[in-house]
Amino acid sequence: MPKVRHRPGSIEPQDGVSPVRAGLTAGSVAAIAAVLVNLPLEAPTDTYFNSAPVMAGSLAVGLGAGVLWRALDGRGRRPAILLVSMTLAFGLVAVIAVAGETQMERSISYIVPLAAIVFGLTGALTLLLLRARVSLPRWVTALIVLLAIGLGIALAGQGDQESGRLELPPRTTSYVILDSAPPH
Repeated sequence: MPKVRHRPGSIEPQDGVSPVRAGLTAGSVAAIAAVLVNLPLEAPTDTYFNSAPVMAGSLAVGLGAGVLWRALDGRGRRPAILLVSMTLAFGLVAVIAVAGETQMERSISYIVPLAAIVFGLTGALTLLLLRARVSLPRWVTALIVLLAIGLGIALAGQGDQESGRLELPPRTTSYVILDSAPPH
Protein backbone atom coordinates (compact mmCIF):
# COMPACT_ATOMS: atom_id res chain seq x y z
CA MET A 1 0.00 0.00 0.00
CA PRO A 2 1.56 3.33 -0.97
CA LYS A 3 2.31 5.89 1.69
CA VAL A 4 -0.16 8.78 1.85
CA ARG A 5 1.23 12.29 2.36
CA HIS A 6 -0.85 15.26 3.48
CA ARG A 7 -0.15 18.92 3.90
CA PRO A 8 2.23 19.85 6.75
CA GLY A 9 0.55 20.86 9.99
CA SER A 10 -2.65 18.96 9.22
CA ILE A 11 -3.96 16.40 11.60
CA GLU A 12 -3.85 13.73 8.94
CA PRO A 13 -1.44 10.83 9.18
CA GLN A 14 1.85 11.58 7.46
CA ASP A 15 2.67 8.01 6.55
CA GLY A 16 -0.57 6.09 6.43
CA VAL A 17 -1.10 5.47 10.17
CA SER A 18 -4.55 4.05 10.59
CA PRO A 19 -6.82 6.15 12.83
CA VAL A 20 -8.13 2.92 14.31
CA ARG A 21 -4.58 1.85 15.18
CA ALA A 22 -3.88 5.28 16.70
CA GLY A 23 -7.05 5.03 18.80
CA LEU A 24 -6.29 1.49 19.88
CA THR A 25 -2.75 2.44 20.86
CA ALA A 26 -4.04 5.42 22.85
CA GLY A 27 -6.73 3.28 24.49
CA SER A 28 -4.12 0.70 25.45
CA VAL A 29 -1.91 3.32 27.12
CA ALA A 30 -4.99 4.60 28.95
CA ALA A 31 -5.83 1.01 29.94
CA ILE A 32 -2.41 0.52 31.50
CA ALA A 33 -2.74 3.75 33.50
CA ALA A 34 -6.33 3.00 34.56
CA VAL A 35 -5.55 -0.58 35.59
CA LEU A 36 -2.74 0.64 37.83
CA VAL A 37 -4.88 3.41 39.33
CA ASN A 38 -7.67 0.86 39.84
CA LEU A 39 -5.64 -1.14 42.37
CA PRO A 40 -5.96 1.15 45.41
CA LEU A 41 -9.53 2.24 44.65
CA GLU A 42 -12.33 0.69 46.67
CA ALA A 43 -14.65 -0.94 44.14
CA PRO A 44 -18.41 -1.20 44.70
CA THR A 45 -18.09 -4.95 44.13
CA ASP A 46 -14.91 -6.81 43.24
CA THR A 47 -16.79 -9.36 41.16
CA TYR A 48 -17.74 -6.90 38.42
CA PHE A 49 -15.41 -3.97 39.08
CA ASN A 50 -11.80 -5.03 38.77
CA SER A 51 -8.92 -4.44 36.38
CA ALA A 52 -10.23 -6.75 33.62
CA PRO A 53 -13.39 -4.70 32.85
CA VAL A 54 -11.37 -1.49 33.25
CA MET A 55 -8.91 -2.77 30.64
CA ALA A 56 -11.68 -3.92 28.29
CA GLY A 57 -13.51 -0.61 28.60
CA SER A 58 -10.33 1.33 27.88
CA LEU A 59 -9.60 -0.69 24.76
CA ALA A 60 -13.20 -0.19 23.61
CA VAL A 61 -12.93 3.58 24.09
CA GLY A 62 -9.69 3.60 22.08
CA LEU A 63 -11.22 1.56 19.31
CA GLY A 64 -14.26 3.85 19.34
CA ALA A 65 -12.05 6.95 19.05
CA GLY A 66 -10.30 5.51 16.00
CA VAL A 67 -13.55 4.43 14.34
CA LEU A 68 -15.10 7.85 15.01
CA TRP A 69 -12.07 9.58 13.47
CA ARG A 70 -12.34 7.42 10.37
CA ALA A 71 -16.11 8.02 10.15
CA LEU A 72 -15.53 11.78 10.27
CA ASP A 73 -13.24 11.60 7.23
CA GLY A 74 -13.31 14.81 5.23
CA ARG A 75 -14.69 17.02 7.99
CA GLY A 76 -12.48 19.96 8.83
CA ARG A 77 -13.39 20.02 12.51
CA ARG A 78 -12.56 16.40 13.26
CA PRO A 79 -10.29 17.14 16.27
CA ALA A 80 -12.97 19.27 17.91
CA ILE A 81 -15.70 16.73 17.16
CA LEU A 82 -13.56 13.91 18.58
CA LEU A 83 -12.78 15.81 21.78
CA VAL A 84 -16.40 16.91 22.26
CA SER A 85 -17.54 13.32 21.68
CA MET A 86 -15.06 12.03 24.26
CA THR A 87 -16.22 14.68 26.73
CA LEU A 88 -19.89 13.82 26.18
CA ALA A 89 -19.16 10.09 26.56
CA PHE A 90 -17.33 10.82 29.82
CA GLY A 91 -20.33 12.85 30.98
CA LEU A 92 -22.66 9.96 30.19
CA VAL A 93 -20.47 7.56 32.19
CA ALA A 94 -20.43 10.03 35.10
CA VAL A 95 -24.25 10.26 35.03
CA ILE A 96 -24.47 6.46 35.03
CA ALA A 97 -22.07 6.36 38.02
CA VAL A 98 -24.24 8.86 39.90
CA ALA A 99 -27.33 6.78 39.16
CA GLY A 100 -25.46 3.64 40.19
CA GLU A 101 -24.67 5.18 43.57
CA THR A 102 -28.28 4.54 44.57
CA GLN A 103 -27.73 0.81 44.10
CA MET A 104 -24.04 0.39 44.96
CA GLU A 105 -22.01 2.52 47.34
CA ARG A 106 -18.74 3.95 46.02
CA SER A 107 -19.84 3.88 42.36
CA ILE A 108 -18.97 7.54 41.85
CA SER A 109 -15.61 7.44 43.63
CA TYR A 110 -14.61 4.35 41.66
CA ILE A 111 -15.99 4.93 38.16
CA VAL A 112 -15.51 8.68 37.63
CA PRO A 113 -11.72 8.86 38.24
CA LEU A 114 -11.10 5.84 36.01
CA ALA A 115 -13.36 7.23 33.28
CA ALA A 116 -11.54 10.58 33.44
CA ILE A 117 -8.22 8.82 32.93
CA VAL A 118 -9.51 6.65 30.10
CA PHE A 119 -11.39 9.32 28.12
CA GLY A 120 -8.80 12.04 28.76
CA LEU A 121 -5.73 9.99 27.84
CA THR A 122 -7.40 8.26 24.91
CA GLY A 123 -8.65 11.49 23.36
CA ALA A 124 -5.38 13.37 23.80
CA LEU A 125 -3.11 10.51 22.72
CA THR A 126 -5.25 9.66 19.69
CA LEU A 127 -4.88 13.21 18.42
CA LEU A 128 -1.18 13.24 19.29
CA LEU A 129 -0.53 9.99 17.43
CA LEU A 130 -2.45 11.18 14.39
CA ARG A 131 -0.53 14.44 14.36
CA ALA A 132 2.93 12.92 14.92
CA ARG A 133 5.41 13.28 12.08
CA VAL A 134 6.71 9.76 12.70
CA SER A 135 4.38 6.85 13.21
CA LEU A 136 4.81 3.98 15.61
CA PRO A 137 5.62 0.64 14.02
CA ARG A 138 2.79 -1.88 14.12
CA TRP A 139 4.70 -4.12 16.50
CA VAL A 140 4.76 -1.29 19.08
CA THR A 141 0.97 -1.01 18.91
CA ALA A 142 0.67 -4.80 19.25
CA LEU A 143 3.06 -4.80 22.22
CA ILE A 144 1.16 -2.02 24.01
CA VAL A 145 -2.18 -3.76 23.40
CA LEU A 146 -0.80 -7.08 24.70
CA LEU A 147 0.70 -5.35 27.74
CA ALA A 148 -2.66 -3.74 28.53
CA ILE A 149 -4.49 -7.05 28.16
CA GLY A 150 -1.88 -8.89 30.23
CA LEU A 151 -2.00 -6.35 33.06
CA GLY A 152 -5.79 -6.24 33.02
CA ILE A 153 -6.06 -10.01 33.34
CA ALA A 154 -3.13 -10.51 35.74
CA LEU A 155 -4.31 -7.85 38.17
CA ALA A 156 -8.01 -8.78 38.05
CA GLY A 157 -7.75 -10.57 41.39
CA GLN A 158 -5.79 -7.79 43.10
CA GLY A 159 -7.15 -4.80 44.91
CA ASP A 160 -9.29 -4.06 47.91
CA GLN A 161 -11.04 -7.40 48.41
CA GLU A 162 -10.67 -9.55 51.50
CA SER A 163 -7.69 -11.90 51.61
CA GLY A 164 -9.85 -15.05 51.74
CA ARG A 165 -7.76 -16.45 54.61
CA LEU A 166 -9.19 -17.35 57.98
CA GLU A 167 -7.61 -14.80 60.33
CA LEU A 168 -8.25 -13.32 63.71
CA PRO A 169 -9.04 -9.63 63.72
CA PRO A 170 -6.13 -7.34 64.58
CA ARG A 171 -5.33 -7.16 68.25
CA THR A 172 -6.66 -4.05 69.96
CA THR A 173 -5.24 -2.50 73.06
CA SER A 174 -7.70 -1.97 75.84
CA TYR A 175 -7.18 0.36 78.73
CA VAL A 176 -8.81 0.19 82.12
CA ILE A 177 -9.45 3.56 83.63
CA LEU A 178 -9.45 3.44 87.39
CA ASP A 179 -11.63 5.95 89.10
CA SER A 180 -9.66 7.53 91.88
CA ALA A 181 -12.71 8.99 93.60
CA PRO A 182 -13.80 7.21 96.77
CA PRO A 183 -17.04 5.18 96.61
CA HIS A 184 -20.17 6.83 97.99
